Amino acid sequence: MKRIGIVVGVTVLFISVVWLYFLEMYPLSSPLLSMQYFIEHEINPHRNLTKYVFGFLPYWDLDDIQYIRPTDMSEINYFSLSVGNDGHLVTVTNGQTDPGWNGWEQQSTKNFITESQIMGTKVTLTVAAQQNSLIESVLNSNTAQQNLISDIITQVTQRRLNGVNLDFEYSGTPDTIYQQDFSYFSKKLASQLKKQNPKSTLTLSILPFSTQQTGLFDFSQLVHVYDHFIGMSYDYYAQNSSVAGPAAPLYGFTQGKYFFDVSTTYSYFLKYIPKNKLLMGIPYYGWEWAVENGSTINSQTLSPDNPNSYAAIISYARYRTDTDIKQNQCQWESYAQESWCWFTDKQTGIDHQIWPMDNKAIQVRFNYANNQNFAGIAIWTLGIDKNYPDLWNELQTTFSK
Repeated sequence: MKRIGIVVGVTVLFISVVWLYFLEMYPLSSPLLSMQYFIEHEINPHRNLTKYVFGFLPYWDLDDIQYIRPTDMSEINYFSLSVGNDGHLVTVTNGQTDPGWNGWEQQSTKNFITESQIMGTKVTLTVAAQQNSLIESVLNSNTAQQNLISDIITQVTQRRLNGVNLDFEYSGTPDTIYQQDFSYFSKKLASQLKKQNPKSTLTLSILPFSTQQTGLFDFSQLVHVYDHFIGMSYDYYAQNSSVAGPAAPLYGFTQGKYFFDVSTTYSYFLKYIPKNKLLMGIPYYGWEWAVENGSTINSQTLSPDNPNSYAAIISYARYRTDTDIKQNQCQWESYAQESWCWFTDKQTGIDHQIWPMDNKAIQVRFNYANNQNFAGIAIWTLGIDKNYPDLWNELQTTFSK
């Protein structure tokens, strides 16, 4: 009996220690669930990746978490929490819980953070400010800047995050003082963040013309502050385009085919940013428009005041399931390195032109990032390929040892 009592006592002690360990290390989820994730990790370990594979998980796509494979990712980023005029992260918008904050507080999101971290994948948060007046308001005030830094550190610390990404999108040319203030703010954020969490990373999202125009970012100052720069190399043609075109044309600018392209974007980036700090943004979607003549490439889109005007994102999953898209009405465009398709809407009789991101187009971009020897890629966005395994298989083939 004494021996049985010792065995029981040791077993209880062991279970208690394990329970407390998971409770301490992964406080967002129950220890029981964390242990389940740990067992899954032992069965299906994290892949050995040759490049940094970063993916955005937007709050509006949280229902697609089930399709994401953390073991195939280096980093998963929650997009996003918004910045308020006082610098504090926004929790309420128009009297209701802010959508980004609401998603951030969901238990399913917290469990996914836990699962990803146990699987060996970094989890980070995007903090977004995308209006000039808002950015100026924050940069004008040392108090607002410190509010934002303190709120970021709180989220990183409480959720055991691996870092933060900033998405500050300023339109046009700001006064010089704002460029200086953003550099100063970035240095303060990096210093305080890494003092509190030494292993935390800091990344910055940059638009295609960010290094070509005098904007908010002084890269001579910022290149030493940020661990990675994420090129938002997509939406070259989008909702308000006057012609239908590729979301991310790889080539065609120098030939006069497209007003700008991905390869030129990165040639400008590389004048200021080393390759080992660049993540190439790759879209898992394209666009669909109502057009004047669908069978003519780069057809004029219908004007916004036309009652039949239409523009919408076509995700990878929708492209695979949309019965209107017939392969005999799709062609490959060699400059863009993308496919384009067309069909006539049966209800309106109006032609639609689609520039989807299919397997071939995405594989071409994976290969481009590899051949250019960038640090890695950044997927916009995770989950929109739904239950199709193709793109995960391409990731494994291209970026796994």
